[in-house]
Amino acid sequence: YYQAIKFGASNPIAPEVFQSFNPLFIVVLTFPVMGAFAWMNKRNIEPSTPKKIGIGMIIAAIGFVVVLLSSIHLIAPKTIEAQGLTEWGRVSPYWLISSYLILTIAELFLSPMGLSFVSKVAPQRFQGLMQGGWLLATAIGNKLLFVGSFFWERIELWQLWTIFIVCCLLSAIFIFSIMRRLEEATK
Repeated sequence: YYQAIKFGASNPIAPEVFQSFNPLFIVVLTFPVMGAFAWMNKRNIEPSTPKKIGIGMIIAAIGFVVVLLSSIHLIAPKTIEAQGLTEWGRVSPYWLISSYLILTIAELFLSPMGLSFVSKVAPQRFQGLMQGGWLLATAIGNKLLFVGSFFWERIELWQLWTIFIVCCLLSAIFIFSIMRRLEEATK
């Protein structure tokens, strides 16, 4: 059973190749995702920009669920180091590639939509400043990723990914809780 979950026992993809999947997915998926939004727009069913951002946070949580599932039976890094183990408990790279795919879709719901939303709601004379604020918030979010490295050797792997899932879901809940105000701001 566990071998089936691991997507096979071998790891035919070198770790150095992993970094190419995210940019590849961005290039390949941008046009289909934007095309889907255009298709929904023609039928008057396109979600508002704030809803797209909330949906993006839910999709990001799903991406971290994939990583959580792949790490359920793995030994925590703190245990590996304490026991002097090396190369133990690796999973197939297809788990990582799958999570990259889902997180890239989430990114396409978040990054361009957030910048577009800021452009819509900011007063004309403050648009540049507000867009800079959006990018600053993105930078602060990236800096907050230290939480993962802080807990990496302190808790079980599935617990670490649960923290990211909960953060994404809390963000989505917050966005949907103020949705009416956000949508009114765009009108």
